[in-house]
Formats: sequence, structure tokens, C-alpha cells
Amino acid sequence: MRKLFLFLILYIYVPFSFSQYIKQIAAYDNQNSYTSGLFALYDTAVYRYSWYYQEWFPLSNQGLTHVQDTVKISSLAVYNNKWDNSSGIFVFSDTVVLNYNWISASWFPLSNNGLPRIAGKPDVKMLAVYGDSGSSSNSTIFALTDTAVYYYIWYYQEWYPLLNDGLQNAAKDAPSIKLFNISASPNPFDQNLTIKLQFYTTFHGKLTIAVFDINGTLVGHKIWTDFEGNEIDMSPLLCNKPAGCYLCEIKAGEHFKTIKVVKKGIAKSIDR
Repeated sequence: MRKLFLFLILYIYVPFSFSQYIKQIAAYDNQNSYTSGLFALYDTAVYRYSWYYQEWFPLSNQGLTHVQDTVKISSLAVYNNKWDNSSGIFVFSDTVVLNYNWISASWFPLSNNGLPRIAGKPDVKMLAVYGDSGSSSNSTIFALTDTAVYYYIWYYQEWYPLLNDGLQNAAKDAPSIKLFNISASPNPFDQNLTIKLQFYTTFHGKLTIAVFDINGTLVGHKIWTDFEGNEIDMSPLLCNKPAGCYLCEIKAGEHFKTIKVVKKGIAKSIDR
């Protein structure tokens, strides 16, 4: 009877005690029968589950934030980027969002630029991510803060807030980002394209434009250190590019806008 009682205690306590320390789980379909796409955020590390061994294995803690020799991790997001170098695994570790690298078995930080702060630390409550195969810089990662949902722009290495329009009045307002608006003419275009900027306040300073194709590949960029005016001639950046869709990302000072433009013609097929 005593052995049975002890067995029942262990049977109930051990799984329950383990689950108490799992803060979050995240998963993707990795199409592999040996290692799963299941990850768990534990008190002291991120774990990955193995179907083959039916066991959890910890990822390295190298690069994670330590406070008094204790690892601090509060949020986890994963996606399958089918890449053997940088992974699709992201965590928030006390002061920064980090991305895991399989080869070096280390965590590498993203920039904190643009994130709101509380008591000097970035205010990140939760992470979410999606993306395509390839480097983790092909992904779009989101961070939930106390004021808005932010998304990370890899090219600028900055976080930008989504507007809170449509949310209930109880939601706190995001920082205002309505410095300017943009339009493109003509769109679609043949060879000549002009982007018009409508500033709501006087702007005179650094302006950067980056052009990406539909796959997210950078195909052109230009920087003005002392920009004045309200028009940008895009023809030099796009005249030699094939037909198709392009994303023009414009950063004026600390503010950011994106517009999609279409170049006429017969688009080349893309091998994937």
C-alpha cells in the first residue's frame, strides 16, 4: 500500500512540477521524423523536443541575458526557415530580442531602436514571427508592448509600431508616427516613376530609400544626408530592373513609410 501511495505521488507530482516551469511552447512543422519543431521556454533555457529520443534537449544559453548568474527569458517565437545557420528561433531576454544561430550555438541580439521602454528596459510582452525559407532576416517579427504592436525592419535594424486604429478605446495610444505620407505616379509605370512626399510638418534632414523585390531582396538604395523637397525621382533606381512588383521603403528622420509599385512588362519567372 505504501509503494502504491508513493507511486501515485510521483505520477501526479513529476509531470505537474515540470509543467510549472514551462512558461511557453511554440511549434512549426519541420518535416523531420527525428527532431521535432516543438520548442519550450523553460525557466533556465529554451528546449527542443526530439521524436527519436523522446526527450527534451536544451539549446545553448550563450548570448542570453544573465541577471545574478540566472538566465532571463520571458517570450519565445519560432518558424521554420529551413536554414542551417541562423535559425527561426527568437526570444526576449530581459533587455533585448535575440535570434539563435545553429552553427555557433549562440544567441545574437537584434537592435532595440524604436522600442518603447519602461524603467530603462525595452517593453516587450510577447513575440510572434512568420517568414519564408532562408536567413532569419527574411522573417517578419512582431513584439507586443504596452502601447502597440511593433514590427522589426531588418534593413534599418529598427522597430516600428502598427497603428492602433480599430482597437477598443481602452488600448493605449501608440507613439504618433504621422510625419508624412507618400504616393507614386504613375503606378504601374514603364520607365519613369516619381514618389511624392506629403510632409505634415517641415522636414529637412536625412532621408533614406531602399527598394526590395517581391522576394525581399534589396535591389537598390540611396541616402540623402540633407534632404529638402517633396519629390523623389525613382527612375535611376528602377530603370534597369525587370518588370514586376517592388517595395519602396522610405525613412525620413525616425519615421518610416512603405509603398508598393509595379513596373510594366513581362515579369521574369522566379525559381524557388
